[in-house]
Amino acid sequence: MEKQNRIAFVLLTTNLVTLTLIGCVNSKLGQFGVFLYLPGLFFLPGALYLDHLRGMPVAFVTGLFLDQQIQAPFGFHAFVLAGLHALGSRWVRGSNFRKDLSPLLFQLPANVFCFILWFFWIKIGKDFLDWSLSRWSLDFLASTIALIPLAIWVPSFAKSSMLLVKGLPVETEQA
Repeated sequence: MEKQNRIAFVLLTTNLVTLTLIGCVNSKLGQFGVFLYLPGLFFLPGALYLDHLRGMPVAFVTGLFLDQQIQAPFGFHAFVLAGLHALGSRWVRGSNFRKDLSPLLFQLPANVFCFILWFFWIKIGKDFLDWSLSRWSLDFLASTIALIPLAIWVPSFAKSSMLLVKGLPVETEQA
């Protein structure tokens, strides 16, 4: 039980570090009119290494921080990431996930889903953000290109962080 709690803390920390780094990149890219929207990155490490009791709160808290960072309605990304964690846990445990492209094959459609859902959410509540279709398309393309290497890097970063604090058993170090 203590090991699962340690893994949850490490995964939450890696999610927040990644979210902060993406925020820094977005602050620089904003000068050029580009915004990287990458919520699909943040649920898979929890789905890989945590049970629902600890993974859902990690996804939810990460979503709350994402809501705060991009000034979204409080709870939007929290509930979306918690739902993606639930789906991701079933998918990861029911398939051969150890392939190199497996993270990308799940995180990319999840990010596309989040992108479309967020666009419709913005269009329904017109008063808080104006995101035109042309701007959405540019951000979608830039985010998809950025997601390709990050979808492989983020689970590796999470695994390395857990090995660093000895959160993973020895037999998963070689997987």
